[in-house]
Amino acid sequence: MSSNTYLVDAASRHAVFVQRFAGGRVKEAQAMLTRLRREVAARLSDEPTYFQYARLRALQNDINSISNQVFTDLISTTEVMRDDFVISEAEFSTAMLSKASEVPFALPGTEQLIAAAATTAFEVGSEKLTVNQALQAFGRKKAAEVTQLINDGVLLGDTTAKITRDVSDKIDVLYKHQVEALVRTSVNGISSVARKAVYEANDDLIEGYEWVSTLDSRTSFICAGRDGKVFQTNNGPMPPAHWNCRSTTVPKIKSEFDLGAKVKGERPSNGSDGILPVAGTSTYSGWLRRQSKEFQNEALGQARAKLFRSGKVGLTGFVDPTGRTYTLAELKLTQGLSL
Repeated sequence: MSSNTYLVDAASRHAVFVQRFAGGRVKEAQAMLTRLRREVAARLSDEPTYFQYARLRALQNDINSISNQVFTDLISTTEVMRDDFVISEAEFSTAMLSKASEVPFALPGTEQLIAAAATTAFEVGSEKLTVNQALQAFGRKKAAEVTQLINDGVLLGDTTAKITRDVSDKIDVLYKHQVEALVRTSVNGISSVARKAVYEANDDLIEGYEWVSTLDSRTSFICAGRDGKVFQTNNGPMPPAHWNCRSTTVPKIKSEFDLGAKVKGERPSNGSDGILPVAGTSTYSGWLRRQSKEFQNEALGQARAKLFRSGKVGLTGFVDPTGRTYTLAELKLTQGLSL
């Protein structure tokens, strides 16, 4: 097997570590939201059973102060994580590549990595933001929503207890879910920044990079379609492709530096037969075709799975050029299909 097969194996397994690392950072962020809920509830408990409207401005100022401090602490904690993590990821990528090649790969400079992690904007959905900008926007929006929720409750004549419950429920359910998506996407984005820096520092040793998606039923259409595709460095997409993206990339080592059969590779997968290793050369499309009909239906939905099995539409045909998933009606119109 080629060195590139080994790299797919190593990167796929490392992606599991990245997700676990992200999970730890999610818990930290959610703990800060728990602190926000408690401090807001404590401030609301100082009010009488029914608010006096004249006190609303002072209350809003206090809540804004609490929210700003919590989100400032969240941003500060994330900055420390970002700088340490981008260096760690670059070191891993360099060591992985050096093991798979006849020559050692160069490690980008620490200052270069930290600067790239701080300034690289990730395009997810309709927005393009750096990690800090995304956190700042999240903090501003959530602080405003908490204030508006209290304002609405006062205007409607709700009791202090009801307003407190409404605020607590919003933070515990919606905000914690949203911050998880934000943190996981940021962690994967920082990992991509490190990989891209390593690719650029060693562009004389590689001829591009390959997209590697997670082999399970939760992988998005856009990532499933990109799995196994090769792009030129600085001229192709990098993860994250969307919120909660788990994809990664590996460089394609030039043949003259390839260790060939000296290294072997596999990919972890979680399909209809459970968690099993598969050949490193497997793509998501080829792997999915070997899964049961029931698993394909779970991964794609029944209508799309039927089209996939028939060969009428490949995985890349389920999304438009921007990565947006076509509706079934749009598929019928654009592909001239009978659904």
